[in-house]
Amino acid sequence: MLGKTGWIRFFLGLCVILLISCSSVDSRLVQEVIKVDDPFASENERDFTGLVITYFALPHGESTLIRLPYPKAKTILIDTGSEEDWPVLQERLLERHVTRLDYVVLTNDQPEHAGGYPFLAEKLVIDKLIVPKLIEPVIRHAVSLKPDQKRLDVTDNQVLELDDEVSIRALSPNEPLFLSPQNNSLVFQLRHLELNFLFTSGINEKAEERLLERHANELKSVVLKVGDQGSNQASSQPFLTQVDPQVAIIQTGKTREEMKDNQTEVLERLGESWAETYLTSQDGSITILSNGKDYRVLKQQ
Repeated sequence: MLGKTGWIRFFLGLCVILLISCSSVDSRLVQEVIKVDDPFASENERDFTGLVITYFALPHGESTLIRLPYPKAKTILIDTGSEEDWPVLQERLLERHVTRLDYVVLTNDQPEHAGGYPFLAEKLVIDKLIVPKLIEPVIRHAVSLKPDQKRLDVTDNQVLELDDEVSIRALSPNEPLFLSPQNNSLVFQLRHLELNFLFTSGINEKAEERLLERHANELKSVVLKVGDQGSNQASSQPFLTQVDPQVAIIQTGKTREEMKDNQTEVLERLGESWAETYLTSQDGSITILSNGKDYRVLKQQ
């Protein structure tokens, strides 16, 4: 039997244990909710308050997830990869606990860009779909849009204000001049305060020439999503000179060794442009953390 003094000591010891335990739990909770706005002070996207852009590594097509800055943190998916890519894309979205999307942007009707949309629309809630007005009927037919799906058809030079810091400006297409379907793709610049990110979908040199004619002084961007999965039909030297990217990202399932000789010319041109170039086939998904002034590149194998 414990005497009075023993019981007092017992209860004091129990209180100490409980206090230490609570302190440990509180410490862990604090660590979990701490957010930072400096991209160089963050090791991953979960604790970062700014803009997050993740260029997914898919076997065949292209898809990019954008999370806008806190507190709104809206989500935008640029393209959906191919039909064959869907299991991988679904896994990548689930890893980030994405079950609904504020916006889905379909840049064209090609299988590598829109093939996964029917699966996405079946599994996730999509608030609004953004497509280029010029080829909206073609996209609508290709992906069998639901009649009640909210849609925004954008035109050349149209600006979409996504939040107080981030906007999208459509740069192409402006008129149906191209026989090549991918040249009528939606090309846009994502602007986050002082930083620009250029998305070129599947366009090749013909569409680049038109962009140089109409938007030469507006193309400069710190990050370029390289057109047509690094095809030699795109990324001409005049276009790269005008964009002047610090980072170039090629979304492709082919490694450097698997790329054909004509595709290696694109890598050489990007190197001559002093762009730090990433291939998702080798570097995995590429994530950009941006606070509107500074940015950081993270490789996610």
